[in-house]
Amino acid sequence: MNRKYVDSRQAAKTWRPKSGSMSPGLKRARAPFLVRNIITGIILGTFAVGVYTYSIRAVRQDDFGDIDDEAKAQREAERLAQLEKMRRESATVLTVGEEKDVMERAARAVAKEINSARLGAPVDEISSLRASQSQSSPVLTEINTQRSTRGVLVGLLDKLLPGVLDPSRKTLVWGAPDVDNVGTASSKN
Repeated sequence: MNRKYVDSRQAAKTWRPKSGSMSPGLKRARAPFLVRNIITGIILGTFAVGVYTYSIRAVRQDDFGDIDDEAKAQREAERLAQLEKMRRESATVLTVGEEKDVMERAARAVAKEINSARLGAPVDEISSLRASQSQSSPVLTEINTQRSTRGVLVGLLDKLLPGVLDPSRKTLVWGAPDVDNVGTASSKN
């Protein structure tokens, strides 16, 4: 039986008859490259050792003594600024009762503003006076901006890629329900 090709296992055995050893044929095939490979290895090794030695010597020459002084001065300046801030804030400290009273009054005022925004009409005399003095209060402006744009991405996408967002709700998923008022599973809204 005449074979045109040699079996790859038999060919491998001719180059490496035992694990880790080279056959005489493999040694002869590698002989022309031996000197070039040795020179290349020495050059690469010398380069690596040179970079390492240069780096170590360059770092050793640096004097880091002035960094400690700068860091101490910066920490002292920050500490003094924090003490000054605490001193200023301690002059306007409210008691717990005073703070509760202020927060309750603020919450009532915000609730009245929101109710008047929802109803479209002023709730009491103070609200009507405010409505006559200024057409838009900060609370109403905030409510309207929250309704019109939600987040930074909506504004960017609407400007850069018009038509990507749902025109009625400004959401990526067209026809998606409002996530700000989820409700319950049985709600029909």
